[in-house]
Order: sequence, then structure tokens, then C-alpha cells
Amino acid sequence: MGRIVGIILVVAGVADFVLSYMGINLTPFLPPAISKFSPIILGGLGLLILNGQSSESSDDEDTSDISKDDK
Repeated sequence: MGRIVGIILVVAGVADFVLSYMGINLTPFLPPAISKFSPIILGGLGLLILNGQSSESSDDEDTSDISKDDK
């Protein structure tokens, strides 16, 4: 579930960045000063979520490997 949200945020950040050059603002509800940085914020949050998901899954895999070795 978290991986899907992370991917959506990264795609939204890239889309916001590309569309801003075409004159389309995807975040008109934000103040102009913050709206300039919205692609970075959206993409950064998405990458943080994706990075957190990958580290959690690798931690789970590591602990399952250790428990198998103990038996």
C-alpha cells in the first residue's frame, strides 16, 4: 500500500515539474512561494515513502533468514 502511494507522489511531482513549464499549475491552492517548490516536496515525500518501504521489507527478510538459521 505504501509503495503505491510513494509511486503516485513521485509521478505527481514529475508531472507538476513538467507541466509548470507549459504554464499549468497543479497546485493553485498553495501560495505562490510554496507552489514553486511543490514538485520537489511531492517527489521527495514519494521517495521517502519508497525508501522507507524498501528498508522495512529488507529488515523483515533479514530477520526471517536469521530465524531459519537458528532452527
